[in-house]
Amino acid sequence: MLPAVLAASLLTVSGGSTVVQVVSSRLGHPVLRPRVIGRIHVLTWDDTAPMAAGGGLALAGLLLVLAAVLPGRTRTAPLAGDDPRFVTGLGRSSLRAALRATVVDVPGVDSATVRLRGRLRPRAEIRVVGGFRDPGELGEQVADAVHDRLAGLDPVRVPVVAVHVAERKD
Repeated sequence: MLPAVLAASLLTVSGGSTVVQVVSSRLGHPVLRPRVIGRIHVLTWDDTAPMAAGGGLALAGLLLVLAAVLPGRTRTAPLAGDDPRFVTGLGRSSLRAALRATVVDVPGVDSATVRLRGRLRPRAEIRVVGGFRDPGELGEQVADAVHDRLAGLDPVRVPVVAVHVAERKD
């Protein structure tokens, strides 16, 4: 969205300044002084200023084309299915809520926080507060439950699961 706003702003400013110059010249009071216009009229295509301006515009155009072609951030996690022609997706917030609900259902978990990180190499960072003073194997139980839930959802890119267990404070 930023490249589109930038391009629209630059086109609006350049078009507006051109209209102001043309209208003011027609009324007999040009905005650009004759001295500036005289300098512009003596430039040739082989001079440094037009070459630099052309190169800058070509580079800006290339950057805008790249911004249009390269993919942006996704808001969904694609899910694999039985039919390769049909792809479904799950919103990242929905995936986070599903994983959190799975973690909270594990016996001994009082509360949980799930963070999804990374786009190309996704990670699920899960912070669990246990209901016991000694969490024991709670981290492994939570990781197993999350892996089972992810296997049921079958995302295209399965996130690496990291579980951090915090002791309950009395």
